[in-house]
Amino acid sequence: MAYAPLITYNAPTTMKRVPIFLCLLAWATVLSGQTRVTFTLNVKPLFEKGLFLPSEDHRVFVRGSFNGWDGTSHELQRVPGSSLYRNTFDMAGQTGDTVTYKFVIQKGPDRFFWEHDPNPAHPDHGNRQLVLEQGVQKLPEAFFSYNEYFTWPVVFSQEKLRKDFRQFRKILEETHPALYDYTEKEVLDSLFEANMDKIDGDLDFDTFLMLMTEVIAKVGCGHSSLWIPGDYWNISPQRMFPLMLHLSLGKAYVEGDYSGRQQVPPGSELLSLNGEPVEQVVSRLKSLTSADGFNPSYRVAKVGQHFAVKYALAYGYPEIFRVSYQAPGEVVSKEEMLLPVSKRDIDEAMSTQNELSLKEVGDGHTALLTLNSFAYYGQVDMFRSFMDSVFQVIDRKQIGNLLLDLRGNGGGDPFCASYLWAYLQPESLPYFEDHYGRYDTLANPVPMAPRPFRGNLYTLIDGRCFSTTGHFVGLLKYHGVGKFVGSESGATYTCTGNATYPALDETGIMVGTARVMRYTAAVKDMDPMRGVIPDYPVELTQKDMISGRDAVLEYVLRLCREK
Repeated sequence: MAYAPLITYNAPTTMKRVPIFLCLLAWATVLSGQTRVTFTLNVKPLFEKGLFLPSEDHRVFVRGSFNGWDGTSHELQRVPGSSLYRNTFDMAGQTGDTVTYKFVIQKGPDRFFWEHDPNPAHPDHGNRQLVLEQGVQKLPEAFFSYNEYFTWPVVFSQEKLRKDFRQFRKILEETHPALYDYTEKEVLDSLFEANMDKIDGDLDFDTFLMLMTEVIAKVGCGHSSLWIPGDYWNISPQRMFPLMLHLSLGKAYVEGDYSGRQQVPPGSELLSLNGEPVEQVVSRLKSLTSADGFNPSYRVAKVGQHFAVKYALAYGYPEIFRVSYQAPGEVVSKEEMLLPVSKRDIDEAMSTQNELSLKEVGDGHTALLTLNSFAYYGQVDMFRSFMDSVFQVIDRKQIGNLLLDLRGNGGGDPFCASYLWAYLQPESLPYFEDHYGRYDTLANPVPMAPRPFRGNLYTLIDGRCFSTTGHFVGLLKYHGVGKFVGSESGATYTCTGNATYPALDETGIMVGTARVMRYTAAVKDMDPMRGVIPDYPVELTQKDMISGRDAVLEYVLRLCREK
C-alpha cells in the first residue's frame, strides 16, 4: 500500500572544507614532535591456559589516544620461538606529552578483547600511560591484564557475586523513588534475601543475572531493568534463536528469519521450542521483563521484540534449536532443526530509524501522521517546526481524518509530546499533574496551538507505546480526544523516569533504575496498572503475517470510509 508523502523529516548533514595550509601546518606539527616507541607484550600466561593460540590466528594490537582507540594499524608481531609480541611505531606528540593506551587481543573476525584495568591507579578506565621522550623509547615488557570476560562460560566467585548483589540492592533502595508502589516492601525484602541465599558458591553470569532480574522485574517499573556489559556479548557464543516472532492472542507467529534462510514458513504458529511448549517459554520470559505496573501488553511486546536475546539469557545457547510448528493452512504439525544465528545478525535486522512523516491516504481527506518516537531531546525546535508544518498542511488541505500512528513509540521528551498535545487538546489544559523539575511549566495549562485540529482523530497504539507516550495517550483518553485502534498501550499515565545506569563493581552489569520522582499526566481515576485500552481492538492474525498486511491501518481506513 503506497501513500503520497506530504512532509518527511531528514536529518541534515554538513561538511566543512578545511583550508589546505591548515592541513599542511598540522602535518608539519606532527612531524616535528615524532617519537619512536617500542611496545612488548608477553602472553605466556595466556599460552599456558590455552587462551591465546597463534595457530588460530589470534593477534595482538595496541590502541590508545594516539590512534583514536580504534583500528588494527598498530599490530604487534610475534618474536619467533617465544611468547613475546613486539613492534615499534612512530608517534606524534611533543616530549613530555602523556599517552594512554591498552593492549587488545583479537580472536576471530569481530571479537576484540580489551585489557581489564591494567593500571588501577589511573581513574581513566585503568589505561596504561607513558610519557613521550625524545628519540627511541623502549617500554618495559608487559603482561595482558584480563578478567572473567576473557573465557566462556563467564564464572564469578561467590565473594564477588555477593558483593555485587548487595550493591544492586543498595542502588534500588537508595535511588528508586517508588520502589514499593506495586510490590510491598516485605515481599521485595523477602525476594532479595531468598536470591542472595541462592548465591551459595561460584555461579556463571547468566544464573546470577536471572537472580537479579527476578527481583527488578517485581518492582513494576519499566524504566528499571538490567543492562548487559559489552564484554559479555564479546565472549558469549554466537548461537541465537533465528526466528523473528510476533506474539498475538496468546500465540507465537513466525514473522521472518534473521538468517534469511526461511527455515520455517512465515505465518507459521510456533508450538514448542527445544521440547518446551512455547506458551510456557513466553510466560517465563514475560515474568522476567520489567513493565510499569506489570503491564501485560508491554511485557508481551518486549518478549516478542527481543525474544532471541531474552531466550539466550534465560535458557542458554544450544547448538541447535528443535521446534515444532503448524504451517499456514495445515492441520498437522511439523518439526524442524534450526541453525542458530549471531547476535550481530539480530542487531542488524533490528536497527531502525525514527520516522516523522505526514502522508496522504484514502480519499484526500485523510492523512497519516507517523511518530515512532518523541526522543528529540536536542532537537525540540526541529520537532516543533515539523508539527507546525504538519498542521498547516492539514488546515490548508482541509483534512478531516487524522490517523496518528504511535505504534512502537517508546517515548522521549515531554516537551515534544506536549507540543503535539497543544494541537489536539479541546481547550488549554495542563500536561502534568504537578511541577516536575525542568518540566515545571507543563503543570500549567498548555497554550492552544494557532491551528488546533478539530476533525476526526484515530490514534494507533500497541504494547510498545511506552514512557512519555503513556502520558500523551492517557491525556487523549481522559479528555475523550478521538478514538484508539490497535492493542493496549504498553505504558500507563504515570511512570518514573530520569533513569541512571551505574555499573556493578565486579560483573559490570548496569542497574538501570529510575530516580528523582514519578511523572504523572494530569488525569484522575485512571487505572495505574493498565495502559490505554483501544476503542477498536485489532490484533494481527496469522493471515496478516502471511500477507504482510497492516490490519490496524486498514481497519482505521475502513472506519474513515464509513464516516
